[in-house]
Amino acid sequence: MQHGLGYIQGQEKTKNKMGIEISRKDITCNNLLELESEARFLKLPVDPYLDLLGVIPLASQVAIINAINNPKYRFVCAAISRRQGKTYIANIIGQLVSLVPNSNILIMSPNYALSQISFDLQRNLIKHFDLEVAKDNAKDKVIELSNGSTIRMGSVNQVDSCVGRSYDLIIFDEAALADGRDAFNIALRPTLDKDNSKALFISTPRGKGNWFAEFWYRGFKKEFPEWASIRATYRDNPRMSESDIEEARNSTSEAEFKQEYEADFNVYEGQIWNFNREECLANLSELDTSKMDVFAGLDVGYRDPTAFCVIGYDWDEEKFYLLDEYLDAEQTTETHARKLQQLIDKWDIDYIYIDSAAQQTRFDFAQNYDISTINAKKSLLDGIAQVATIIDNKKLLVEQSCTHTINALDHYQWDPNPNLIKEKPKHNNASHMADALRYALYSFETVATSF
Repeated sequence: MQHGLGYIQGQEKTKNKMGIEISRKDITCNNLLELESEARFLKLPVDPYLDLLGVIPLASQVAIINAINNPKYRFVCAAISRRQGKTYIANIIGQLVSLVPNSNILIMSPNYALSQISFDLQRNLIKHFDLEVAKDNAKDKVIELSNGSTIRMGSVNQVDSCVGRSYDLIIFDEAALADGRDAFNIALRPTLDKDNSKALFISTPRGKGNWFAEFWYRGFKKEFPEWASIRATYRDNPRMSESDIEEARNSTSEAEFKQEYEADFNVYEGQIWNFNREECLANLSELDTSKMDVFAGLDVGYRDPTAFCVIGYDWDEEKFYLLDEYLDAEQTTETHARKLQQLIDKWDIDYIYIDSAAQQTRFDFAQNYDISTINAKKSLLDGIAQVATIIDNKKLLVEQSCTHTINALDHYQWDPNPNLIKEKPKHNNASHMADALRYALYSFETVATSF
């Protein structure tokens, strides 16, 4: 059995003397590289442009520019801590591209409101350089320059309005704040159909189980040679004083500080379970379950997905193994029953703990499909605490292909609403599999272990 499989295998990583993490050895953060105009992405020289703005770039900004300029890399992913001007430098790169006639630039934000930040930045840059504007559409957030170039703002939740044209550069600002995987892979990736068109993703991290983290790790993998990744923390910003850092530490939680100022992928502010992928992920494909108790948790939904997870318990090792999963929405009871029966047969499942609120589904399963279930123990906070204890004691190993469960463990979050009488989880795409996992583990621990 292969334990502790992490994301980065066979990685090509380098750290400069400032500590900035850069995935490719030919990207430097020490100085802007002089590349031949025919080869570089930014056809206009960057140094004079920055001089005219009075900008001395930080090392992280230099690394981003050098990565974008390098003809080897089409996709640049930068995990940068707060107060390093990542949005600003991304907008500078966008305008440098727009100065080449008939260029198309798209700057994506998590939502329409945040796109206003880049729109205002572009306007300010245009005003600073007294560029001639052919059209300025504040409603649609589109700027057309007299040279035929277009700078368009878009939001992840309205990506359809951005398709139908080709782009020279797409920038995803604050990429981790919204799920942009499909927005990029399905809608926007095909629009990068010009020679040497590129995409830049910038954000502070939001844990490991999201699309931004997935894209960032690509920069370290040999099978993604067109990807480059950069990570910089507050330590890489000499303009931040000790008093600034101390104030940040005192005004944020430890998790938030690590996330926002250390660009740490291993934490997520509000994360409920302290799930460590390196310790908990494993290849369980050849695991012998014949002597285990195998049980499952089932959370029933329709518009929200129905979630089902399969767990084996080894009594000798006193360890739980997350073996398999099923997650699907807007399906009939028959469809769910057929899939569950396949998993029951595959794993010889002994018990299925179901949400006690889903009594009609429980009846239908029993009457029409001969699938027996047990009402789950549902004490929310006690169940969460029980799962936390199992994880903290390193008693849970998860099959590495169970992506929905991994997402749940990574992104099951406390609701940040300060007006709540007592703590409760936030309802998000992690909730349903997290509920199924909780039903299974808490019920088994409180019922089955007493048999």
